[in-house]
Amino acid sequence: MDIDVFPTPELPTVFRVLRTALRAEGPLDTRERLFLDTYARIVGLPPLAQDPAPIAAPAVAIAGAHPRKRLLQLAALAVLLGRPVRRESLEFLTALAGQLAVHDPVLGLIDAVVRGRLLKARLLAMRRGMRVLLKEAWLAQGAMGVVRLFAALWFKAPVNRGKLWRYRRLGLLPEGTLGREYWKFMTCEGFPFPGDVAGIPDTVAYHDVAHVLAGHEATPPGEIQQGSFQAGNRREDGFFFLQMVILQFHQGVRVTPATGPQTDLFDPEKVLWAIHRGARCRVDMTHQWNYWPLMELPLDEARRRCGLLPRLDTIAAAA
Repeated sequence: MDIDVFPTPELPTVFRVLRTALRAEGPLDTRERLFLDTYARIVGLPPLAQDPAPIAAPAVAIAGAHPRKRLLQLAALAVLLGRPVRRESLEFLTALAGQLAVHDPVLGLIDAVVRGRLLKARLLAMRRGMRVLLKEAWLAQGAMGVVRLFAALWFKAPVNRGKLWRYRRLGLLPEGTLGREYWKFMTCEGFPFPGDVAGIPDTVAYHDVAHVLAGHEATPPGEIQQGSFQAGNRREDGFFFLQMVILQFHQGVRVTPATGPQTDLFDPEKVLWAIHRGARCRVDMTHQWNYWPLMELPLDEARRRCGLLPRLDTIAAAA
């Protein structure tokens, strides 16, 4: 999910759209301004000198189906920053979709949130996510991959048991390698490996491997960044990752039973930069990714081979 997709002449329109999605009237607050300033950094612009003027949906003109789709998704992300979500922001987003002649399922999800139909919002997010997870399980292991996914997620059954010891033996690798760091991450957090009772299926083990590569902790703030990273990293419909983590860790709508719902954890700087980091990676870690050749490499070398940008706090520390 690349978000740096607009030619320079269209960026003023893009920022006016995002501004209107954030807040159509009145000055922006600190977090809303940070959203715009972080996106300016991503597209190579300095921080904005002043709030952009609002724009009416009929005045928005963006060339190309892909940029139009991405603008709608970025605007939806801006709408979801508000808590509670503003009805007028949803109305603008709906009008924007009509003007751009594009659609995204997030429109129905945001409508459910605005109306207080949180169960419907949860089901919509889960349905979009399960479509992707089922597709990946099928591509990797056929019908048995689908069976294993359901068995692990719904019944905590041990699946991929033939691969369990390959994961456990990663703890024998030298200190500082990706494999050893992944083993330490799983062990310290008490997460079962694929093949363990209540372990995740091998087809979604990329999530925790990518956690280690991206440097995001297994905490609610870390999970919202990791979900954002995976949204950017996935080349096909990565937005479902964003839906899930924004609902779970910012809007207080429980999507996954893995942890309880949280609120107010949408840090625009961290979320947008995580999306950008994921998009700039050379490999889609969410789609049939063979991470095993990287396991014996030092962690920094594995990151280099993936083309992984540093985190913003790392950049600031280096400066």
